[in-house]
Amino acid sequence: MKLRPIVYTAALALTGIVALGPVVFNAVVDAYDHNRLFDLGLDKREISVKAHYPLYKMIEYPRIKASTVVLGDSRARALQDRYWQELGRNDVYNFAYGGATVYEIYDTFDYLRKNVDLETLIVSLPLRSMDARFKGGMNRVPEAISIANDPFAYYTNWFVAKTGWTLLKDRYPSVFASLNDISLWPVQRANAAEFAGRDMLSVEALLDPALCDECVLTTPNGTLVLPAIHRHGGLGFGHWARYWPEITIDRDLPQLFAKQVGTNGAADWRRFKQSDDLWDKVEEIARWSNENDVELIFLIPPTISEMQRRISDFGLSAANHKFRERLSELAMVVDLDFDAPFTRELNNFTDAYHFGSDPARKIVGELILLTDSNDDQQTKAIARRKGLACPVSGDDVKNSHSEGTLTLLEGNSCRIWRRTNG
Repeated sequence: MKLRPIVYTAALALTGIVALGPVVFNAVVDAYDHNRLFDLGLDKREISVKAHYPLYKMIEYPRIKASTVVLGDSRARALQDRYWQELGRNDVYNFAYGGATVYEIYDTFDYLRKNVDLETLIVSLPLRSMDARFKGGMNRVPEAISIANDPFAYYTNWFVAKTGWTLLKDRYPSVFASLNDISLWPVQRANAAEFAGRDMLSVEALLDPALCDECVLTTPNGTLVLPAIHRHGGLGFGHWARYWPEITIDRDLPQLFAKQVGTNGAADWRRFKQSDDLWDKVEEIARWSNENDVELIFLIPPTISEMQRRISDFGLSAANHKFRERLSELAMVVDLDFDAPFTRELNNFTDAYHFGSDPARKIVGELILLTDSNDDQQTKAIARRKGLACPVSGDDVKNSHSEGTLTLLEGNSCRIWRRTNG
């Protein structure tokens, strides 16, 4: 009977150790640089960032508080801080997330307006992100803010610990390989399939094109033939029609590009519906920026020309044009997503959606020319120009057109849509 207090104490001590395990682990490994007490040489910028983009950036940004911020998805994320710094801009922070939705863009904006004095806000906004169903309406930002602002939540978080474990496995692969070879059990585990019924799939899941890669009824690679009302002249483009000619390009694409154009392109536009709720959020960003003298620029990032053609394949050419008209009522629009030499050059892209590092540097240079009056920085940006030049000055303008208050200026593979007073 006298042993009971000792047993209880030992049990409590063991429970405490188990409970404190994740806390100590997270404090030492610190997967998202919350305290930065120990430098273990872990690849956090590659592994931790991709595991939870918003969490990493919500912890990092308060140490920087840059006055110019870039928001958007993975294509905006490609406009890395160091590309700006190469041109002398150390006041820019890239707050973009891979796979970001407009919900996440808005909540990040809401966080910024409450916590920092902004001067310039660059929002990357492709049309496909304006569907509320895009990425399932995902929003990782509230969770990221909650964990970043609460040390207890951070150090006791199992997801943070899991990311830390992944970091260690990446840093010490031979150690973990040796551990996997050690077994404390006399019988080895069999990797057999679970004998259980599959969960019911939702309609959304069943409509995922990835489930039907090998189906007989594949998406045609060529342009779909639609009724005349869906093709340019019947869209009510008027004089704008000459800026949206039919994209006629016939070439063999690399396998990844071709699959994205066929399968992903169909998934993007087959059931696309522009959300009024998301548009309200975009308008709120513009309204606040105007009221607080924050320079706002919308960026429409480029995709390869074949991917752009999928928009007209599904009868959405008018919506594509109207999107630019509406955005230009809110702020200047820098448009790189139209058929041009830049979007036809596959070497500019890593896949059908994403441009490479050299084009990213060029885009950063054009944004600096549009937002910065510093002569030295502008000179460096101009030196980057090759195959891409926005109509910053009169000499850059190759084409222009105005109707009412809407003006389009076209440079080399870059357009600017904006409103004039009148």
